[in-house]
Amino acid sequence: MKKLLAGITAFSVFFTSLGIANAQEFTEFKHRNDRYYYETLKSQGVTYYKYKVPAYSFGVFTLKNHSRRGDFDIYIYDYSGGWKPLAKGVNTGVRTELVTTPTISQDRYAYIKIVNYGSQPSQYLFYANHVTPGKNFAIALAETIIICSLERKNIDSETSSRVVTGISSILQGNNLAGLSRDILINEITSNIRKQFGYGCTGDFAVNWVVSMIKDVYRNYP
Repeated sequence: MKKLLAGITAFSVFFTSLGIANAQEFTEFKHRNDRYYYETLKSQGVTYYKYKVPAYSFGVFTLKNHSRRGDFDIYIYDYSGGWKPLAKGVNTGVRTELVTTPTISQDRYAYIKIVNYGSQPSQYLFYANHVTPGKNFAIALAETIIICSLERKNIDSETSSRVVTGISSILQGNNLAGLSRDILINEITSNIRKQFGYGCTGDFAVNWVVSMIKDVYRNYP
């Protein structure tokens, strides 16, 4: 996409390119506790949402084909002085889409476009959530506090940085549809054990990563 002008001009050009009139046509996703939005879209039909991702979190978006026909795809955008694609899920057929965004440093909206590329009208179920690694960190720390106390060890910043870097490259800004949660957990757990072993550090790293993966997959498949 060509470089867009700032302000109102940027919004106007972008919305026109997407085939909608203005920002008000984005439905704000406000559901919590695994509730979802649904709609039946005709062939080539398009709908739009926006979802506020909290600071130091990454967005998680799950799109299910409830009618078992059609072909839904999902596109995630960010706006911060210009429009930027963040992620997309473009699997063919009726497969569920699962896409994530990178972690952001301040509260920000993710803008979502859903398209039915199938030849028949079809109903989708759309879930929007987020994962906050810091919250999962605290949970993992509580789960390993006893063994860490017995070993008289603390989780240092280098360990935390290595875990975040590794898991970020896998979970954030990607299309995870078709990747089994349990297989992903087993593969990552195996790699973590090779790096950190067992005991305080290894157990903490495994618990932290597994808790984030489970949050990402909470509405999938």
